[in-house]
Amino acid sequence: WGHPCEMCPAQPQPCRRGFIPNIRTGACQDVDECQAIPGVCQGGNCINTVGSYECKCPAGHKQNEATQKCDDIDECSIIPGICEGGECSNTVGSYFCICPRGYVISTDGSRCVDQRTSTCFSNIVNGRCAQELPGRFTKRQCCCESGLCWAIGSVPEMCPVRGSDEHRRLCVDAARAGGGSRGGGTGGNGFLPSGNGHGYGPGGAGFIPFPGSNGFSPAILNRTIDICKHHPNLCLNGRCIPILSSYRCECNMGYKQDTNGDCIDVDECTSNPCSNGDCVNTPGSYYCKCHAGFQRTPTKQACI
Repeated sequence: WGHPCEMCPAQPQPCRRGFIPNIRTGACQDVDECQAIPGVCQGGNCINTVGSYECKCPAGHKQNEATQKCDDIDECSIIPGICEGGECSNTVGSYFCICPRGYVISTDGSRCVDQRTSTCFSNIVNGRCAQELPGRFTKRQCCCESGLCWAIGSVPEMCPVRGSDEHRRLCVDAARAGGGSRGGGTGGNGFLPSGNGHGYGPGGAGFIPFPGSNGFSPAILNRTIDICKHHPNLCLNGRCIPILSSYRCECNMGYKQDTNGDCIDVDECTSNPCSNGDCVNTPGSYYCKCHAGFQRTPTKQACI
């Protein structure tokens, strides 16, 4: 106002944050932020409260403070030690573990447990494993009971010192996570009898934030992960067929499954199919090199 212009004094806000004056009565009334703010709590449920609101994000999600949307939690990058012994694969709202051959998934789906059985030793003499125990043991069976040294093949491993963090992870944490007990055996992949040595989490383990805390509580989600879809390089030389929380391989013609369930080439030449010629094995097939005076059939797999 005036000449020259001067700023008008600041007017006090009639209502505190989260409220607006009623256009008829002037009384302060609550703002329904769920209706007023576009996109708020996207991906979750917005709940209006007096003077504010809160977002209820689904399992495996958390609210982004900047966008106010519910974003997926990448459990693989934020949960220490997740899928220990294997590889973690994040999914929307969850994750699952991919375990190498000889390992099985723990019952809570959060880690890979070494189920390879080998030799256990009850003593260490001059830094070498000594006094072999009868039978075959997993590393946990050996090191958590009477063993001091465990050897897979020709590679010895000293058992972790009792009371150490490594010993606790192997013997205490693994037991709580359902790492198996003595006499359990491997049985294929230890999860499904027809498995091929890979273990997978039963539907993936989701983690739900506790309200008002930064902690996580485990919760198994009741859904099946299509392993074949997430990992297209499984079942080389064959077709990957998803089954409940695992998969199996159906081999192409000319290939067969080995003891690990992988598809390997069949050496057709072992059955001597090329009479009057020499057999040459190829990946998935073979052909004949015919002797003098003979010629190959159109299929190149016989000499006439």
